[in-house]
Amino acid sequence: MRPDDLDPAHSLLCGDDGTVLARLILRHDAAEAVRPAAGVPVGKVADQVRRDLAGLTLETSDDGLVAALGLPLSRAATELRHDLAELPAPVALPDGWSLAEGGWDDDLASALAAAYAPGHPDGGWTENDTGQVRAMFDKGDPVPPLSPASARLVGPDGRSAGHVLCAGPVPWTDYRCAWVLNLGVGPQAQGRGFGWALLVHALRGSHAAGLPALALAVTDGNPARRLYDRAGFQPVARVLTVPLPTG
Repeated sequence: MRPDDLDPAHSLLCGDDGTVLARLILRHDAAEAVRPAAGVPVGKVADQVRRDLAGLTLETSDDGLVAALGLPLSRAATELRHDLAELPAPVALPDGWSLAEGGWDDDLASALAAAYAPGHPDGGWTENDTGQVRAMFDKGDPVPPLSPASARLVGPDGRSAGHVLCAGPVPWTDYRCAWVLNLGVGPQAQGRGFGWALLVHALRGSHAAGLPALALAVTDGNPARRLYDRAGFQPVARVLTVPLPTG
C-alpha cells in the first residue's frame, strides 16, 4: 500500500513489483471504493487484496473483483444520487411534532433499535452503530455531521422518535456531495410521512449548505428505496460489501 500522490484521500494497492493494482480509500477497519486499475487482471487484484487487506471489510462496485474473491457478500446495495436541481416542498408536521437539531440520546437509540429490528435488510441496530454516530458528534470521526441536513424527529412528549444523519462533503465519492448516513423512524412514528419529511429536510439542507448533490447507498430489498425514487434520486453504482478473512 502507498498513498496516492494525486489524491491524499485515496491509497494505492500495489503488487510486489510496484505496479498499481487498485485505488481505494483505506480506513482502520475497511477498504472502501476499491477500484481495480485499468488493464490489470482482476484475479491478480483479488490475490493482492486477500493478502494486504486481510481482516478488513471491502466495498467495491466491481462485480468481477467480487467474483474473483469468491467470498460471500454481507451487503449488496445501490448508490443513489440527487442533483438538488428540483427540491420537494418543505413538509408541515402534525401538531406537537418537530424537527430538532441533529444529535444523539437514549430515546433515539431505542427508536432506531426498534426500527432496525431482526430481519431488516440492513440488519439490527448494534452498539457499534451507536458508537459510530457518537464518534461523529463527539469527535467528527470519520466525518462530522452536516448540521443543515441533519435533524432529530421529536414527538409531542419531547422524546426523539427518529432522525436523518448526513455528512458532507464526503471523501469516499468521486464527486462532491452530501451523504445520508442514516435515516430511520421508530415504530411508534411510522406510517405518518415522517420518513419523507426527514428526507426532504436532508435534501433542502444539503442545498442550503452549498453542496451540489445528496447521495446514499440503499440495501437491496429495503422498502426505503421507494422513498428515494419518489424524491428523484438516480442510480449511480452498485456497492458490494465483502468481509475479508484474516488469513
